[in-house]
Amino acid sequence: MISETLTVLERGLKIMKSNSRMVLVAILVFVFPLIFVWVTQNFFATAYDNIDTAEKKRVAMLHDTIAAVLQTPGYQDELLSNLINYYGAENPDITKVRILKVTESGLLITHALREDLINSYDESTATFETLPGAVKSGPVIVPLQIDGVRVWQVFRQVQTDTVDYYVFSEHSFSMIDAVMAARRQESYYGLTAIFLFLIALAYWINRQTHWSVEHSKLQTQLRDRDLFSNMIAHEFRAPLTAIKGYASFLQESESIEATDKRYVSNIRTSAERLVALVNDFLEVARLQSGKMDLQMETIDVRKVVIAVAEDLKPTATEKGLSLTYKPGTKPLPVSTDKNRLTQVLINIVNNAIKYTNEGSVELSVQEERERVIIRVMDTGMGISAEDQKKLFAPFERVGNVEQTATTGTGLGMYITKKLIELLGGTIGVESIKGVGSHIVLSLPLE
Repeated sequence: MISETLTVLERGLKIMKSNSRMVLVAILVFVFPLIFVWVTQNFFATAYDNIDTAEKKRVAMLHDTIAAVLQTPGYQDELLSNLINYYGAENPDITKVRILKVTESGLLITHALREDLINSYDESTATFETLPGAVKSGPVIVPLQIDGVRVWQVFRQVQTDTVDYYVFSEHSFSMIDAVMAARRQESYYGLTAIFLFLIALAYWINRQTHWSVEHSKLQTQLRDRDLFSNMIAHEFRAPLTAIKGYASFLQESESIEATDKRYVSNIRTSAERLVALVNDFLEVARLQSGKMDLQMETIDVRKVVIAVAEDLKPTATEKGLSLTYKPGTKPLPVSTDKNRLTQVLINIVNNAIKYTNEGSVELSVQEERERVIIRVMDTGMGISAEDQKKLFAPFERVGNVEQTATTGTGLGMYITKKLIELLGGTIGVESIKGVGSHIVLSLPLE
């Protein structure tokens, strides 16, 4: 039986050593409560020592005062009686005070808290006769337990020129011990609460250990999924690019009929859409994996805005829209990745052109509170307040665009938001349904 117990303990220790969280749980559940009990016991032991020290000083003061009065020639009995009554009234723990005069007939009680004992003889003469010699120089304390209550009986012998006296007092610790017992009980209630809290905390930590394993498994699964998606996207892009190329070749060929060219054009358009979708998937995969490489440099952001506007002006003109820009006159340097910022602006302006049927698209750049603010404003269909909340979510297309001929993956604005955040900026939208939209980019000024 003992060997089996030792084997179980040994296995348990091995498991704990291999798991730091289990060690922490053991410390919380076992070590901390033991330390708390030890500290509590030491605290109460010190408290009792301090109480005893203070009580001894009070006892010595009482006996020294009475002895001084007795040794004063011609003292008055009334003064001694008043002194005893005062101590009894001010100190409820003093239950007995007696002054006994040594006579041939025995110990005569001359003064006492109980007036009915005065002028009677004490029956415990043998107790006084067996007191140690130290009783002549100071009070002697005899600790007792009377009816379960801790009591001190204190004796002192006072010698005068004519007669000897004994001073006797009894001190009860019932009130002090009751208070200390209540405090001890409260401390153990606190210990119980702490112990229950530590058990709950240990249980939570143990559950966290389990969740940590599950989290690790999930991270592995997500990483495998991303790798698989990345691989599939790469594998799709190669044949799709080939299909797109062959479709372009056939479209330019003069050996096929016009009807067939229309079919080839549809093939090319579909291939281009699939290539764009694959490219978006790859971009999302890079963003989510944190593998997006940035080439940071300080540039004048106005030049990027002008270049994007000039590049997309033919697209806007083809749709019957005017594309204008207001770059301002003051250079606006920012630290950014020029290519990624260009990608962001192209996507935003393309969207503005795509979803604006008539009117204009305008770009503006200005400085506001040490930041560069780029606005892309259009007179398109606008975005409702409800749709604005979903604008930057993946695979979300807002404004009932599914019911129109406008195509898209729903990833463009999601990618745009992630890219602008990587560049240290922010993106927001200001729009009224049916009036138009303002996409606002904010970048820190260099």
